[in-house]
Amino acid sequence: MSKFAVVCGVAGLCLVSLSTGFVAPRSNGAGVSASARAGTAEAAAEAWAGVEPEASSEAPAFAGALRLLAGAALGAVLLVSSAGPARADLEDTLIPVDGKGKTATLTKEQLVRAKRLFNNACAICHVGGGNRTNQNVGLGMEELQGGLPTRATVEGIVNFLNAPVTYDGLKDVSETHPSIKSA
Repeated sequence: MSKFAVVCGVAGLCLVSLSTGFVAPRSNGAGVSASARAGTAEAAAEAWAGVEPEASSEAPAFAGALRLLAGAALGAVLLVSSAGPARADLEDTLIPVDGKGKTATLTKEQLVRAKRLFNNACAICHVGGGNRTNQNVGLGMEELQGGLPTRATVEGIVNFLNAPVTYDGLKDVSETHPSIKSA
């Protein structure tokens, strides 16, 4: 609770001080020094008319400290709310086994073995869960469910690896895709 209150307080301070801490004050030219306007037409007109350049307006003394405080507060918010590692337990992840609703969970050893097998045999063509032969289809659950026959279950993936077909299920691709049939 106290961590949440600190984060909310810092975020509120950031929001309140953002407009004065990071936005430059509006100026109609009066705050611009004469040396900055030296080559402008406005400076030439003032010199011809004999008008003295106006003194630059000073920002409040606390403006620098306010900018520093706002920056520190934003940094603190980013530090506290930055993304951390995923904290999903393997026991909580249900994997569909077949189309009838049967599910299973993987142990950590099974997951490590499956990842190693995928990296050794599949990652060459399926970089980052993509697909080199059809870039419109990935290895996400939504894409796998759309395939004919479906590949969103363990049974469907095993059937595909035994006899691979295109995403629409019309053409045999066992000559180009590693499979039991082509071995």
